[in-house]
Formats: sequence, structure tokens, C-alpha cells
Amino acid sequence: MPLPSRLVDLREVTSLLDGGLRERIAGLHAISAPVVIGIAGSVAAGKSTFAAALLEGLSEYQVEVVGTDGFLFPNAVLAELQLEARKGFPESYDESAVVSFIDALHRGDESASVPVYSHTAYDVVAGELRVIGSPDICIIEGVNALQFADHLDLAIYLDADESNLINWYATRFSEICDAAIDDPTSFYSGWSLFPESERREMAESFWYGINHPNLLECIAPSAAHADLVVRKAHDHSIASVEWRA
Repeated sequence: MPLPSRLVDLREVTSLLDGGLRERIAGLHAISAPVVIGIAGSVAAGKSTFAAALLEGLSEYQVEVVGTDGFLFPNAVLAELQLEARKGFPESYDESAVVSFIDALHRGDESASVPVYSHTAYDVVAGELRVIGSPDICIIEGVNALQFADHLDLAIYLDADESNLINWYATRFSEICDAAIDDPTSFYSGWSLFPESERREMAESFWYGINHPNLLECIAPSAAHADLVVRKAHDHSIASVEWRA
């Protein structure tokens, strides 16, 4: 039976840390703290899971993980701007707020905070902030994270074949729908009673309508800013690692 992706990522990230990443982070921390690490990649590439595994593997530091989803404009604002179909594209984020947050981290501002995003509601939670403070390391993960590479200390890009990304996305979509069966407040509750085959068809439709063009136009090009490119195999294991000068 295959390992869950979380356990695969924990094993693989541990190997990555021991293979030079821990030394690189320690060197950055010795120069200046906090160290701000960006992790980008396609929708469903496993950024959140990878970041959580990295947090666990860097237990000798105080580490915080921040998702860029909190910097999305609220759905009501996206509707006003007619950007609902572009949610996840660069123009759907408050980019100046991301830069201000990273700058606050580098200043050691104890009040540095981020908006809270609810994946259940599929929207930013109005008026709710999460105070990050001044950790040793802050990991910022999101499809657009490397678009702020000039403000990061270390940039990591997660790469994978699109066929694998589609499969992971469809599987995740179905799992989220399952979890929404008894939660009428969930954005996904309307799809919870659909059969698995129809969910996968819808997921693939969403993919090619939104995620595929976003990947080609915006996300994949940001890999050019990466210090480290980690290519993942079909089972989330690491197929290759490329350090760039």
C-alpha cells in the first residue's frame, strides 16, 4: 500500500535537508534572521504538505508557515473587479500587501501579520488576522510565491508532470467534496453528492479552464527565479533536485 503524500514528503524533505538544504538555511540564518523561504509550484503540487514537512524537519528553529491565499482579494472584491474566473492569477492578489509583510519580517517587526483564508468558505475571513511576529524562519507557500523572489532569502519551486498534477488535483477535489457532505457552509457542499466519476470530470474542467493557463502563463515561468527546483514523481517522491547559482 503506498504511503500517504504527507509521509512521503516528510521522508523526502528529511533527505533533502540532510543533502545540503539544512546547511544552506543555517548559513542564511547566521547572516540574518528571520530567513524567508518561498515555495511555489502549480496548484496541487503539494506546496502546503512540503512546507509542513519542512517545518517539522527544521525543529531546531522557530518556524512559521504562511500561505499566500490570505492575500487574495475577497470574493466580493474579485466580483467587483470581474476577476472571479482569474482567482489564483497574479492580479487576484494584493501584491503590495505581500511585499509589506515580507519587509516587516525582515525588519523583525513583532506585529507582522497576515490575513486568514478559509478553504472551506473559499474566501478570506473578514477582519481576521494571524500574527506571525519574528520567527527564525518564515516559509511562504503559494502559486505566486516566487513572484516575490527579490524579497526572499531562498526560493524553492516544486515541479511535476502536468498529468500527475491533474490526478492529484482531481483526487484532492473529490476528498474535499467528501468532507463537505455534512457541512452545508462549505463552498464544496454542492458537489458532495455527485458520484466520483462526475467529480473527476468537473475537476478536469476546472483544471483546463483555470489552473492550466495559470500554470503556463504565470506559475511555471516563476521557476526561473528558483534557487532550488524539486521535481516530484507520481507518488510525490523526489525524482530530481537542481540547485541553481
